[in-house]
Amino acid sequence: IYVKEPGAMVHKRGSRLVVEKDDKTLAEIPLRETDLVALFGNVQVTTQALSELLDRGIPVGLYTRNGRLKGRVAPEASGAVRIRLAQFAAATNSAETLRMARPFVCAKLANSAALVEEHRVNYPSDSLLAARETLKHEAESAFLATGLEELMGHEGAGAAAHFRAFAEMNRSAFPFPGRHKHPPPDPVNALLSLGYTMVMNELRGLAEGFGLDPYLGFLHAPEDNRPSLALDLLEPFRPSLVDRLALRLVNQRILTEDDFMRRVGGPAAGSVILKPETWGKYLETYEDAMQTPRRSAPRGMRAEMQAQVSRLVAALRDGKEFIPFLENT
Repeated sequence: IYVKEPGAMVHKRGSRLVVEKDDKTLAEIPLRETDLVALFGNVQVTTQALSELLDRGIPVGLYTRNGRLKGRVAPEASGAVRIRLAQFAAATNSAETLRMARPFVCAKLANSAALVEEHRVNYPSDSLLAARETLKHEAESAFLATGLEELMGHEGAGAAAHFRAFAEMNRSAFPFPGRHKHPPPDPVNALLSLGYTMVMNELRGLAEGFGLDPYLGFLHAPEDNRPSLALDLLEPFRPSLVDRLALRLVNQRILTEDDFMRRVGGPAAGSVILKPETWGKYLETYEDAMQTPRRSAPRGMRAEMQAQVSRLVAALRDGKEFIPFLENT
């Protein structure tokens, strides 16, 4: 459930969540059909609704009006102490850290190659073919990497090839001068940053639910206030989910120039963000990308995210091979 309406109130009525504003009911949603709640900007939630959500294990994300995550209210952390001990042991052992980090990079690069090839089928070009081959080569080389520095080198080379191809796959009127993050200077980069934030937050919640520490990663080194494990988990879904979604939004003209605005003032002055009235279109398309079955995700991408975290837990707990999300090619 995504609530963006300024001044709205979320409360509980029986076994349903009700969203109201000015004594008018905007929505009623059965709690049994709710996986998460995201509140954007000036939206209130009653303690009764919050208590019920926590009892049912449903996290609540608090975002700024423009989509920056401020924090989460989540059920009490799992008591899976053995899982966290295994995670800490792996993160402090260089061989185990590499074993856990390598699949994230290989999957990301392989999924990037699959996205490029999917586009190339309809829009053949030598440059896209070259990008696909580079990505496949870097994925194969990453699989043989003997250290994290070498692994990150292959990831970087693959990312450069991916975003060169992404610029060509962007067939909209929006320019894409390359990947720029802090802050995003154009609509396409804004969509990428927003999508990565949304998906990473869902993965963070899944990691916590399985008893993992979302701040202790393998590929991404631990840093204060950075959910490194959630960023690890995001890697395979960057091309398959977020980049694919951004291309759909701009290439199909679901979003146009009129749907964006530029910040004025503050540290992020000049960056591009969605207009408040555009969020409905974005979130509808985001949920469609999450839930619609496709060949690589017959139960939808959200189910694939949960399955990936479950496999990571098994790899840590039982020493099994970790297999992240991979596109069927």
